[in-house]
Amino acid sequence: MAALVDLLLGRARAMLPADGEAALSARQRLGLVQIAQSLELARGQDDPLIVAEELRAALAACDALTGRAGTEAMLDTLFGRFCIGK
Repeated sequence: MAALVDLLLGRARAMLPADGEAALSARQRLGLVQIAQSLELARGQDDPLIVAEELRAALAACDALTGRAGTEAMLDTLFGRFCIGK
């Protein structure tokens, strides 16, 4: 039994993030990838309009990741299905 407990504890420790690391969900990981890609694309551009668009995309991904975006769209969808005032 002690060997089983040691095995389970060892595997559990291996699954946890190490000190200084953060555990991310698949959604969070995808958001960070989108931010990094947009910033990388912005860095390689000479056209200020394309740079601005890539920075906007990075900001939108950051807002979605932190919960600052999406709330209004969700409310529009929710209340768009109701006929308020009739």
